Amino acid sequence: MAATRSFVAPLLRIAGPVALARLGIIGMALVDVIVVGQLAPDELPHQALGWAPTAVFLVAAIGLLQGVQVLAARSIGEGNKQGAGVVLRRGLILAVIAGVLSAALMWLGGERLFTFFGIEEDLAGPSTPVMFILAYSIPLHLLYIAGTYFLEAIKKPGISTVVMWLANAVNLALNLLWVPDLDAANTVAWAGPLYDLLRETPVLSALHDLAPAHGAEGSAWATVGARVFLAAVVLLCIYFLRDGVTFGVRKSKGAQGHGYGALLSVGAAAAVSQAVEAGAFSAMTVIAGRISAEVVAAYQILLNLMAFVFMIALGLAAATAVLVSESIGRKAPQAAGRAGWTGIWLNAIGMVIAAIVIYVFALQIGRAYTADAELAALIASLMWVCALVLLPDGTQVVAASALRARSDNWFPTFSHVLAYAAVMPVLGYWWAEHERMGVKGLLLAIFASSVLSAAVLLLRWWALANRAAPAYLDDAPIAGIAESEVRDR
Repeated sequence: MAATRSFVAPLLRIAGPVALARLGIIGMALVDVIVVGQLAPDELPHQALGWAPTAVFLVAAIGLLQGVQVLAARSIGEGNKQGAGVVLRRGLILAVIAGVLSAALMWLGGERLFTFFGIEEDLAGPSTPVMFILAYSIPLHLLYIAGTYFLEAIKKPGISTVVMWLANAVNLALNLLWVPDLDAANTVAWAGPLYDLLRETPVLSALHDLAPAHGAEGSAWATVGARVFLAAVVLLCIYFLRDGVTFGVRKSKGAQGHGYGALLSVGAAAAVSQAVEAGAFSAMTVIAGRISAEVVAAYQILLNLMAFVFMIALGLAAATAVLVSESIGRKAPQAAGRAGWTGIWLNAIGMVIAAIVIYVFALQIGRAYTADAELAALIASLMWVCALVLLPDGTQVVAASALRARSDNWFPTFSHVLAYAAVMPVLGYWWAEHERMGVKGLLLAIFASSVLSAAVLLLRWWALANRAAPAYLDDAPIAGIAESEVRDR
């Protein structure tokens, strides 16, 4: 009797690099929040609200670009390697169009994007310039994402990961240069040497003065600068690839590839799902803003912490999707079921460990985020609710990825619409604003919605896990994996 294959080691081998790359993305946001929280804590609400509409447009467009990875890999699987370059170029054009359109809508909406939802003008006014600046960064980040999906499709993901972490260093440096106000009377103790260095070093002082404004706006300009670096360096790396001609990056005259319709078709379900979820979480930020500046600042910090831990689940989700897809391609539905359940259980273990860590070190984490003692204490007091959210939130993303690996694309989207668009904002408003529970009410709403989403998706996965592989997948290349690589594993 053949031994049953264990999926633990393969899952961890794939999840590690993916999680590291995704942690780089959230790392930039983490730095923004911490630097503003330490050096300009009064501007945390402006930063949080400035990011709220930005995140919706950005995340939806990222979902739309997933077709670059899928169709570039499919071109390679079809033996048309130059077609991958065709897909990349069309994806870059799509990234520019989606990015410019998103920025234009944000600029046109302006302060009304906040006041329409009941945000007071004294909070909406300073948040609007932050949003305007962040709008510049959207096309830049989308160019990086299109390049990253292409590199993952041709099995060179390490390039974009290294570029992302270098961009994190750029972002940190620019934040430290552009967030501090050198005329500020009150500074945290550790920032004293930084202020002295900026004042006394002519070059650093000149760079500091390049920012039109500081605080949250300075941090937004740092994001733009870091994303200029991201887009430029990753595209240069792609252009000078040693096998760039092979993949149609250079000298691709006459190459044929998948068109814009195919790109949009592949990315539609992911774009809808991600836009709905991002929009729902941005609505929660708006609810926080309706209550008070302190509530929106605390909510932003706790959401940022949860997003950081969520990258572990995201790495396991990607690895689960790869191994489930591979098993389906091999016409081994039972192996696909084991791979999916292994990913779900590994995520559960990781999330429980993370929950224990953040609960035990709640006070230290609060102090690391902000120099405001009262805000740090509020964050620490709510860390137990934050810890509760991690398990169901991670479970739902791993289960959704396993389902999409079986080409069950739209069920997770409908689940997200139900849980995060229909249920979460209503609960958030009722508990946080009507019942006056504040940040605790918002976090409990996220917890309840994540439990609902995870339960629905787990039931769906349980129902499908032992079914035969869909017939139409027998000859289909797996997203992000060439057919030859699937056979070799």
